[in-house]
Amino acid sequence: MKKGKSRSLLALLVAVVFGASVIGGCSEPEPEPLPAPVIIAPEPEPEPEPEPEPVYSLPLTGEIVDEYDPRLWERPIAVKIENTTASRPSLGITHADVVYETITEGGITRFCALFQSDVPPAIGSVRSARNSDVSIVPQYDGLFVFSGTNSQVWQDIVGTIHSLIAEGSAGRSFYRVGHKSGPHDLYYDTALGYERFEDLGHSLTTFWPKGLAFETDEENVYDLESLGDSDRAIEVFVPFSGSMFDVNWVYDPETGAYRRYIAGVAQTEEADSSKQIQAENVVLISAPYIPAPPVPGKGQTYNLNLNGYGDAIVFRDGMRIDAKWRTDGTHPPILEDLAGNVIYLKPGKTWFQVPRDIFETRVTTGLSQYDDPPAEVDAEAEAAAEAAYREALATDFGDVGE
Repeated sequence: MKKGKSRSLLALLVAVVFGASVIGGCSEPEPEPLPAPVIIAPEPEPEPEPEPEPVYSLPLTGEIVDEYDPRLWERPIAVKIENTTASRPSLGITHADVVYETITEGGITRFCALFQSDVPPAIGSVRSARNSDVSIVPQYDGLFVFSGTNSQVWQDIVGTIHSLIAEGSAGRSFYRVGHKSGPHDLYYDTALGYERFEDLGHSLTTFWPKGLAFETDEENVYDLESLGDSDRAIEVFVPFSGSMFDVNWVYDPETGAYRRYIAGVAQTEEADSSKQIQAENVVLISAPYIPAPPVPGKGQTYNLNLNGYGDAIVFRDGMRIDAKWRTDGTHPPILEDLAGNVIYLKPGKTWFQVPRDIFETRVTTGLSQYDDPPAEVDAEAEAAAEAAYREALATDFGDVGE
């Protein structure tokens, strides 16, 4: 009996184990575990490029200044300055930011000089206005200073230039000096002149300063490296009207500017005879001189319109750039090379020269004549120029300054 029971229990145990294994073999397999989710971090936003710092530069020289420099908003004064031998040297002329030199009667040249960045205490000799000033001064929104003019030009000026003082309205800002004879002795006190303009109701500042295009940052650069050896311009001869008024500009690589000579002599500043006139930019402008209707008892003058467009030649850094100029009269001239690229001027002073024919200009690519003793003057040509000059002085404009 014990042996039988043992067998029964063993059989039962086998059956249980077998049944469990069968049941286990028929159950669903364990599911594969899901992969862990992959979290992709977003790409960080790139840091924004910093805004370029604004560049503040003076409108007539391109000089970089602080944004609070009051000169940024000051209107320039435009002074009509004489250039005869009796008036030289001129006072304050080396302080001018921009100068226009044009021909008046008898071949005499005269300056319209604009002062904005560096206004001297006094300027002279002040003389009468010409038709060319009607287009020059408004381009710069200038405060115009002149001794007077004839009746025809006066009508053009007062209809176009609204901020002006002439000898009859200048108050105490005009005065006469004793070391020059009349009419070359009229000078202008700039501090009293500013007061006089304010007394007459003219603003000395503007929200919209008008300036030339200068190289002020790496984006505003003219590619001088594209020019070749044939474009070098070490000396520039500008034929105005004979030996008494013809001009030479000689490039000085040490200063990066052109030195000015007139009638074969260095043209200097009255306040400092060692200070020669120089300019970083010399620009020749082509425009027609049209004889003006005659004024009884006065010399032949010319109408010269410097609004519009025409040929130009730009000299800077000892190089020549053939160019075009254009302006609608509301801003200073825009200068472009023959491919249409804007010519950015070198920061500094700019002289605009308006001879009768800019293509008669002679350019020296090598050694300047002023590095050697000056050549002898043609005595016959000198005498003819002197006679024309004296005749022009005798028939110069009367002043209508009232």
